[in-house]
Amino acid sequence: MDISQQIARQAEELQKKLDLLRDNNLTELISKKASLESQLADVEAEIASTCKRLGITAAGASAPARSEKRTRMNGEVIRTKINEVLKANPQGISQIKIAEQTGVSYASVINFLKDNQDTIRTEGDRKSKLVFLK
Repeated sequence: MDISQQIARQAEELQKKLDLLRDNNLTELISKKASLESQLADVEAEIASTCKRLGITAAGASAPARSEKRTRMNGEVIRTKINEVLKANPQGISQIKIAEQTGVSYASVINFLKDNQDTIRTEGDRKSKLVFLK
């Protein structure tokens, strides 16, 4: 293949790419997407409003984005809350009940109990496990 044939082939390829770029309606698609997202937001707001008036939860509706930042509890707050609940329940309490009564996540309760085995006593297995203060 000589150089003139290569140049002609490359020129054809470049011409095809230019044709694709000219026929591209990307900006139209982007504006259409923005319009549809706006319509979707309006419909979701209408669904939420209707559900609120009816006193029901919107099962199929997507949850709105959280605007507030999630707060995190430090170790001392978790320790204080769990110790208060354990003191109030000398007969023992389940891990799930601890999470419900303290507002601390179940995973955090589990981690706290694992890390503080010197002050916490447990009896039972799995679902029948009760937690006590030593």
